[in-house]
Amino acid sequence: MDTKIVKKKSKLKFVLIGLAVVVIIPVCSLYFIRQKKTYNVSAEDIRTDQVTYGKFEDMLMVTAQTQSLNSSLVNVLEGGVVKEIFAEDGAMLTKGQPIARVYNPNTEFNYMNQETGIMQQISQMRSTLLEMKNQEFTQDKELLQAQNDYNTALQNFNLQKRLYDAEIGKKTDYDISMQNLTYQKQRKSIIEKGFSTEKNSRNAQMSAVNTSIGQMEKSLQILRSNKNNFLITAPASGRLSSFNISLGENLTGGLSIGKIDLMDGYKLVAKVDEYYINKLHTGIKGTLDNNSKSDEVMITKILPEVKDGQFSVELTFTERKPENLKIGMTFGVKLKLSADTQSMMIPKGSFSKDTNGRWIFVVKGNQAEKRTISLGRENPLYYEVISGLKAGETVITSDYSDLKKYEILTIKK
Repeated sequence: MDTKIVKKKSKLKFVLIGLAVVVIIPVCSLYFIRQKKTYNVSAEDIRTDQVTYGKFEDMLMVTAQTQSLNSSLVNVLEGGVVKEIFAEDGAMLTKGQPIARVYNPNTEFNYMNQETGIMQQISQMRSTLLEMKNQEFTQDKELLQAQNDYNTALQNFNLQKRLYDAEIGKKTDYDISMQNLTYQKQRKSIIEKGFSTEKNSRNAQMSAVNTSIGQMEKSLQILRSNKNNFLITAPASGRLSSFNISLGENLTGGLSIGKIDLMDGYKLVAKVDEYYINKLHTGIKGTLDNNSKSDEVMITKILPEVKDGQFSVELTFTERKPENLKIGMTFGVKLKLSADTQSMMIPKGSFSKDTNGRWIFVVKGNQAEKRTISLGRENPLYYEVISGLKAGETVITSDYSDLKKYEILTIKK
């Protein structure tokens, strides 16, 4: 059998090819890694702006609405179904004027049962008082009888003593009268002591019963007044606002169904983006433009609760108030957050929501390259540039949602 002989040149060829593969693949990989990701964009699809240097206004524009300076909430004291409505939103009301009536049969039935129970307890207590007064009357009669019996015995004793001393009366009659006088005296003493003890005890009991009756009558009065809670009335005089209920609507106890504007002045309430929650404080001043006139306002209260990405601030007029103010009017208010400064700045754009202000595309010729930047304050028109850009440079400020993963853009005209 013949044996196949492998040539040495073939072995060397395979070794060289292997070495070439080992060297070429990493070199190619390193090349492609170092290549920046490029993307073609149309000039019509992007917005560009220039970096400028100048006066930066640290201010905030908000939309504020006029509200009554002071108001009182209209609350439902007793829950139930709306049975009657007596007032409309915007109506002028006086304190105590009916607004609506609710009906709750279960609560009303409970009130009736409680009222009946209290009245029965009061009746029982008054019966107890009557019994104690009858006892007092009976004891008074006993004390009066004992006093009368003693007086009679004393008179009889004095008579028998005079007769006996005059040797006219019998000694036995004298002894019997003395014995009877002693008995009536002791009987009277015992009745007086018992009367005194029982009177003190009875007076204490009657006082306690009268106190209980007074408390029960107060409870009854409160219970009866609670029935009036089904009638919702104005807590103060003023204009009814934010009032919108319907017949048949089920209202729960404690629910606020409107407010009474006291009409004692006006304030402004504005919704502000939560970004500014740590930048605003009471005392910050601003201006309100109305009919070519400027009025000064000041933040007097900050409500820190954030809802839907916003919180509320209250402002008041510091000097002159605009004429013909009405609740619900809206105004643009410019708040001055700090003094103006000379700063580098770029116009605001959609790019920041995708980059968080950490980088931006800088345009050079027909290309734009990604660059790290740092932004500071902002106002409705501009971002303040801390670092990364120079005046005169052009940047892309439009939306970056499709550009985030690229480093170089080629701009096609």
